[in-house]
Amino acid sequence: MRIRLLRAGGIDVFLHWTFLFAPLYLVFDLWYLQGLEWPVVGLFLLLLLAVFVCVLFHEYGHALVAKWFGIQTRDIIMTPLGGIARLERMPRKPFQELMITIAGPLVNLGLAIAIFAFLVATERPFVPQPGIEGVSEFPAVLMWMNMFLFLFNLIPAFPMDGGRILRSSLAFVVGHEKATFAAGVLGQVMALVFCVVALTLGPFSLLLIGVFVFFAARIEMAASKRAAQVSQPQIVVESTESTG
Repeated sequence: MRIRLLRAGGIDVFLHWTFLFAPLYLVFDLWYLQGLEWPVVGLFLLLLLAVFVCVLFHEYGHALVAKWFGIQTRDIIMTPLGGIARLERMPRKPFQELMITIAGPLVNLGLAIAIFAFLVATERPFVPQPGIEGVSEFPAVLMWMNMFLFLFNLIPAFPMDGGRILRSSLAFVVGHEKATFAAGVLGQVMALVFCVVALTLGPFSLLLIGVFVFFAARIEMAASKRAAQVSQPQIVVESTESTG
């Protein structure tokens, strides 16, 4: 089930119903389990909303560059694990895929730089205090969150952005199918690393990301193989029988 939030730039933005668990869990953990005051809980909820907006901008980065190349975006779905810009078709040219993919992380980098400039202009601290008190330094926290989104999305775990950047870069040399296979194998390895780290150190969300990346990589590899088989010309061999 999806909840329609808005339509901007000709693109419908939907909220997946599972996203509603994020603020509910945040309130349950901070207010009920940790016993924090409501003003502090409100700051965390505000930070969650701000990160949500940053992720949405990230997805619009993909969508707008795709539109530049003549590829429309059907919709954007926001989930607890991030956003999904669903393009009408995937670009087959490596340069187009590279530009579309890298646009998302660059949006987060641009936001981080803009917030950094604001912190310099207003003489605010760049590094928030550790613990709960640091949340009150909202701009600095948001700057580092955008830097995290920028760097995390560059991890070469196909089909995450970093994996797609790797696939499009390899496709210049070895072609789309082989590049997809190589990026997919590395993506599955990275997914297993995510799962091991999540099970040993946490957080639980990293385990979900690892499981999603592993199976999504398999699906993309299979789809690329099917597409290659369909595009190959069929060779018909005609045989003639002699009647003597």
